[in-house]
Amino acid sequence: MATMIEHPGEQDFLHRLVLDNPWWDGVTDDLVQGLPQRAFFKRFWLALEKHDGQKAVVLTGPRGVGKTVMMRQAVAALLNADTPRRHVCYISLEHPLFLEIDLPRLPKLLRSMRGISADHPLWLFIDEVSYQRDWEDRLARLIVADPMLRVVAVSALAPGAGSAGHIQSLFLPPFSFAEYLEQKGIAPSDVLPETPNVGRYTADVPDGLIALNDLFEDYINEGGFHDANGEAGAIHRSLHSDLPGLHGISSPSDLHRLFALLAYNTGSEFSIETLARELDIAKNTLRRYLEYLESAWLVRRLERVDQDAKPFQRAVAFKVHLIHPGLRSGLIGGRASDSATITRLAETAIQTQFLTSSVGMESLYYARWGHYEVPFVFLDRRSGTPLFAYHCLWRDEAIRKPKEIRALVNFRGSHPLPLGAFVLTKAQWHGGKLGGVPMRFEPASVLALRIGLEFSQL
Repeated sequence: MATMIEHPGEQDFLHRLVLDNPWWDGVTDDLVQGLPQRAFFKRFWLALEKHDGQKAVVLTGPRGVGKTVMMRQAVAALLNADTPRRHVCYISLEHPLFLEIDLPRLPKLLRSMRGISADHPLWLFIDEVSYQRDWEDRLARLIVADPMLRVVAVSALAPGAGSAGHIQSLFLPPFSFAEYLEQKGIAPSDVLPETPNVGRYTADVPDGLIALNDLFEDYINEGGFHDANGEAGAIHRSLHSDLPGLHGISSPSDLHRLFALLAYNTGSEFSIETLARELDIAKNTLRRYLEYLESAWLVRRLERVDQDAKPFQRAVAFKVHLIHPGLRSGLIGGRASDSATITRLAETAIQTQFLTSSVGMESLYYARWGHYEVPFVFLDRRSGTPLFAYHCLWRDEAIRKPKEIRALVNFRGSHPLPLGAFVLTKAQWHGGKLGGVPMRFEPASVLALRIGLEFSQL
């Protein structure tokens, strides 16, 4: 006689939920005890305080930046604010038992189990929601099924543009340089060197700059994630888990090849045609794989503008940066040592600092025309006017010839750039003119620290 095959049932789901929600029995959540809150928590908590059930609040971002911890900290904050303990439920869809759970049915199950009437709010915290296919649609159905439900989810993938009607998406970036220092117990203000007399060139290195540069090199190699090996873990969990297959990636090996190429050449300009030729992958497949890497917050495309700071109507070329430069060392397994590589990683680190706010994310471009290139141009979102521009040169020697940064000189000559044109150096810190236009020379480590501090407030 054949053995009857059994499947997990609702009682099994509920038993697992009791284990994952210790506060139902008055037990403190040990996971978040003693862990510091990231600066972003205030923004996340404000979204929860305003939560009216009309949209799901989805916290997204790279692996290893603390999304689950932040969600559990929010649960603790709710309970401390006297929300009834039985009205707060946490579920992780990464757990094998919950992979195929019918999400829209879950609120009814919980209300029945916990004795919560339909006219009382129920908080549902869903971890790893992207482990369910069509997860955006399932969240929409959840909201419709229970008007008093407050859905908060964590996703390793960015929600699609079409989900804005029922999802409020919040991006948790890797650590900024300032936040990295704070995690190490270092107050940024304590290590920020005093600004020298920037009106004249000097070869003198300000006190504290060498130590700050050492910390910056640590940061660009290994400083964007919670754990000691967070960079390698972020890559592994995004590329080697079930996630790519769940979202239409048919050839993981080609996805890995694409990521390795982009990571090794972070900050370089590409086109779909050149990538397809280099990797021998069909263009449409390549586009889908690149979109997945962006959605998984491993890389970020920068759009190109011309010498007039105007976007191209038919964009062909684009730059690709790692979401954090440390992913390169996580892939290769060693620190960068040569100046050319460190320059590119420092450039990637600068774009990472802008991720601390939506203003920074949406306003950063690069300019290229002919043989000229300006790595970073920041545009006013309303007028499209360029506000400032950066060129990165990680070295100690004086930059005396405008041809070394001719693109930035020409760009500054064509645009007022009210917030300045900057050459990001290793140790030079002064102002003046180069090629007849005003130019600021400032250490990349100093500017990275300032950007992270300023944009985290926006």
